Amino acid sequence: MFLLVAASYVPLARYFHYATLGGSGRGAMLYLIVPAAVAAALLYEWAVRGVLYGALAKRLPVGTAAPAVALLGAILPAFLRLELLPRSTAPFTVLAVHAVLVEAGLGLALCLLALGVGSAVPGGVAYGLLWALRFAVGLTFVGGAVPLMELAAAWASPVVVAVVLARPLAPYREELL
Repeated sequence: MFLLVAASYVPLARYFHYATLGGSGRGAMLYLIVPAAVAAALLYEWAVRGVLYGALAKRLPVGTAAPAVALLGAILPAFLRLELLPRSTAPFTVLAVHAVLVEAGLGLALCLLALGVGSAVPGGVAYGLLWALRFAVGLTFVGGAVPLMELAAAWASPVVVAVVLARPLAPYREELL
């Protein structure tokens, strides 16, 4: 569900003619991109949602570890996104804030997923597939509708994960609220 919601802005943007799918030159190398992206995401999820969350959960007040990890964990993906993916012509500050906000929303969903499932592996695989999609699609857009759609999809993903995993998250209710 995380991956479907997080990537939902791509078909919506295409359907409403806000974007075109360019099928970047990297799309032909998808068989190399997917395993590399999933492996990198699994390692990153282990470090951020595993080690960092474990350390911060002991030190921070109840309910603040997941949002703190989501925000801290958004810094590296936002940087990689600005360096590796094609950028629009918007000012760099706007692009950087957008990247951090999108990655923080996805990070919160991944924190909830890791808590609910008890492992960072499913979230790592989904996050790696999302990065592979970002590399392969070559999304070209005009105007501000697509970044807003991406931001909405990123922040809808924690809501969907929380609804789907309501029962598995029940033991952690005090930590989340």
